[in-house]
Amino acid sequence: MSLVSDIKPTASGIRLFTWALVVTWTVALAASLGWNVFQVKDDIREAARIQARSAFEKDVIYRRWNAQHGGVYVPITEQTQPNPYLTHVPERDIRTPSGKQLTLMNPAYMTRQVFELGQAKHGVRAHITSLKPIRPENAADSWETNALQAFEQGTKEVSAVETLDGQPYLRLMRPLLTEKKCLLCHAQQGYQENDIRGGISVAIPMQPLQVISRATMTRLASLHAILWLLGLGGIAFGAGRLNRSDAQLRQAEAALQQSCDG
Repeated sequence: MSLVSDIKPTASGIRLFTWALVVTWTVALAASLGWNVFQVKDDIREAARIQARSAFEKDVIYRRWNAQHGGVYVPITEQTQPNPYLTHVPERDIRTPSGKQLTLMNPAYMTRQVFELGQAKHGVRAHITSLKPIRPENAADSWETNALQAFEQGTKEVSAVETLDGQPYLRLMRPLLTEKKCLLCHAQQGYQENDIRGGISVAIPMQPLQVISRATMTRLASLHAILWLLGLGGIAFGAGRLNRSDAQLRQAEAALQQSCDG
């Protein structure tokens, strides 16, 4: 057997090694891109959760302010009518010395109006709800019901990306504890102080955040594509050098064999 035939597997070995490097480099870059895309999506969801938590805390603070004052009186208008669920409260409606009619606005009533303003201006949805609502419109949907049931088992927060009216939203819900001043309206339901009375769910539109995430993911994809091409170029360059070295070795072995045969 000639020396040249003994070297033939070297060329195929170089090709196999080159393709192995190509596959490894491709898989590594794909894994890196996938991980970075996952991180971007997770960061976007966390940003939405932070917004939702901030909105929840703000809602709780101004509800508490209202409750500390036992409700606030506001003028009766077409948009603000006397609350039919406060008929048991003395002086729900009063008249000022000048004759202006005022009605008592409790925390829940105020919160609903604020929610409507927030949704109209910023697209942020919010809903005060309970498993035993006084007002039928405050009834929980299926997602909120599951969250409220989880609160009764000790869960402090529930969040998920859900589709509402065909659009993605980050929904977050936290429980509302019954405070002493809340009993003015809710004692008749059997609640006691520190009971979980319900919760506030907040829905943050994901579309604006997804626009930002898509731009970030496009940059990531472009960067990984450039790195992939540079890597392929490096592999091709290295494979070319190995092939040239192999060819030179073959020539040297062939010349050596000819000289031995001569």
